[in-house]
Amino acid sequence: MDADVESLHSAQWVNAGTPEVFYRRSRLEQPNRNSFNDFLIDDSDEEEEGEDEAFGTLESYVFPVEEVDLAVLLSDFRKEFVSDGLVSNICIRRKKLLESAIKAISRVTFCWNNSPYIEFVGEDGDDMGGPQREFFRLLMIEVQTTMGIFEGKAGQVFLTYDQAALDGHKYFQAGRLIAWSVAHGGPCIKALDPSLYQLMCGQEAQLEQFDCSVLPDPDVQSRAKRILQCKTAEDLSALQQDLGDWISECGIPGIFSATIGEIPKIYSYVVKHYIFLRTAKMVNQFTEGMNAFGNLWDLVRNNWIAFLPCFTNMRTPLTKSSFKAILKYEYSPRGTNHREKEEDTIYSWELVLNLIEDKLTELTFEDLLIFITGADEVPTLGFPNKPSIDFYTQEAGVRRLPYASTCAMTLFLPRGITEEQELHNILNQSVKDSLGFLKV
Repeated sequence: MDADVESLHSAQWVNAGTPEVFYRRSRLEQPNRNSFNDFLIDDSDEEEEGEDEAFGTLESYVFPVEEVDLAVLLSDFRKEFVSDGLVSNICIRRKKLLESAIKAISRVTFCWNNSPYIEFVGEDGDDMGGPQREFFRLLMIEVQTTMGIFEGKAGQVFLTYDQAALDGHKYFQAGRLIAWSVAHGGPCIKALDPSLYQLMCGQEAQLEQFDCSVLPDPDVQSRAKRILQCKTAEDLSALQQDLGDWISECGIPGIFSATIGEIPKIYSYVVKHYIFLRTAKMVNQFTEGMNAFGNLWDLVRNNWIAFLPCFTNMRTPLTKSSFKAILKYEYSPRGTNHREKEEDTIYSWELVLNLIEDKLTELTFEDLLIFITGADEVPTLGFPNKPSIDFYTQEAGVRRLPYASTCAMTLFLPRGITEEQELHNILNQSVKDSLGFLKV
């Protein structure tokens, strides 16, 4: 090993699982994200020759020695492909959001490079950023839940094996919609099973430790569990008799001559067949869809660790401190009556945030962030400006609820609220009753 490598401080650098290749820990571990260490590859076991030649093995993948920064990757992508100052009007029917989006990107004149200007039918107001953020957030939910191309537990999904959907190019359309969102600063799906994501990126996943309980098909779950429970020669003989043909059809004809020591590898092959090889055509169509917009999947594949937070569920819920760090306060000058009443309201606001943190209300910090900005998390490239809290004075005899501008990213609270329950009640009503942009 080089002397330079030996001198790397262990608290700052982590072995990436390949010979003498390291990445810097401090830049890859983002706030509100799980550690990336769970996804590093152990290539100590020798792989069979020729395995996965179509997608490449870990040995053929060269990890970058330089730090990989997702924000830089996305910023450079936008600079290259997103047209400055050019917009495309996108008309969206909220009740048919996915259908509206697919029709929009299917038009002959559609240009994905242009910034989408979102018009929700029946809702007045100009798109200065808020409607676009809300649209892409809702679109990613629709892609994951209603297109019929994903299955599994929420936040840990797999591609379906659906030949009709393949013929209908649904996987391709999903890839395009996701790339469109990411290209314009929107969210990704953040829901792929981590092992599937690694395989899609040409990496070797540690499938011998795969949790078969997350597999969508109960029958496959049961069979995979049966393989895991095979511990003795008697178990193996029974497994060969009962499931041998099925395991062989998964691409493991050697099951009939296998030994107990080979069971973990057989289990990993069965899992790989079910979650990846079986749906290879669907995977290819999906990635082709993403590559239709600026070869975005190629960028993802070549920087798969950096893009983990985009495609897998690594997000942790917002905390009070992280939520407050997002906001700024637009106070009146000190010494004024307005300032005194604003501080009364903010004290009550702090107590409401305590209720949320202590889970004593149905409100969440994500609900508030959506209400203020249209997004449920801070985008990778950040908001265009810092969201804020401003104030208004209640007119006598009038009960005006708190309201927000998702374009200005400003929450307006009434001055002079001295009781936390009063502020909680009116804030909760505003958030829960808001049907969309400029509806409150």
